[in-house]
Amino acid sequence: MSEINYFCFDIGGVANVRAPLEEVISQGKSYFGESFSAEILEAMCFPKVKDKDIWRDFQNGKTSADTYLTHALQAGSIPITSENKLFFRNLLQQWCGQPYQPMLDLVKKLNENVYPTGVLSNNNEIMYNTPGAEIKNHVLVAISSHEIGFSKPSFPAYVHLLEALGGTGLRHQVAFIDDQKENVKAASDLGMCGFNFRSKELGMDQAFAELMEYLKKNGVRV
Repeated sequence: MSEINYFCFDIGGVANVRAPLEEVISQGKSYFGESFSAEILEAMCFPKVKDKDIWRDFQNGKTSADTYLTHALQAGSIPITSENKLFFRNLLQQWCGQPYQPMLDLVKKLNENVYPTGVLSNNNEIMYNTPGAEIKNHVLVAISSHEIGFSKPSFPAYVHLLEALGGTGLRHQVAFIDDQKENVKAASDLGMCGFNFRSKELGMDQAFAELMEYLKKNGVRV
C-alpha cells in the first residue's frame, strides 16, 4: 500500500490557467486609459499603506473586499468610484483564468480510488469565487487563507488543513502539491510529502507530467 493516502492541492499555478498578462493589461487600458500598465497593475494588486500590507490583510480575511479595492484604486491613482471598484474586481477575476482540466480529472480519479483530497490556497474573497478556482468544488476539504486567517507558508495554515483531513498524525500520508517552493518546504518540514509543481519553469503540461510520474513512483492508483 502506498504511504501517500491523502492529497492537497494549491489553486493558482496548479489547478488553473491564468489569463495572459497582456490580455489583462489590454482590458485595463480599455477602461482606465492608455497609461495603465503592468507596473500600475502590480501596484494596485499589492497596495501598501505605510508599513501595512493591504494585500496580505485581504488574503488573511482581515480587511474587506471594499476596503481592499479602495486602496487598490488609490495605489493606481484612479478615482475611487463604485464603477471603478467593480471594474477592477472583474479584472482580478478575469486574471484567474480557467480551471486546468487535467488536474480536475486527476482529482476525480483520486476521489474514485478513495483518496481523500483537499485544497489549501492563499486566496481572497474575490479570486476564490471564480471559475479558475473550480477545483475547490471537487475536493473533500477546501480551505482558503481568507477564511482561516493564516497564509502559507505559516504553519497554522497547514495544521488547519491536517486537522480538517483527520488529524496531524496523518501528515506523513499527505502529498502537498504547490507551485511555490517556500510553501512546499514548509509542508515538508511538518512531515508532509511536498511536491513542487513547476508550472512557472516548465509550463502546466510538463509540470503535470512530472506530478503523474511522481504519483506512479509512489504507488498511487491513478
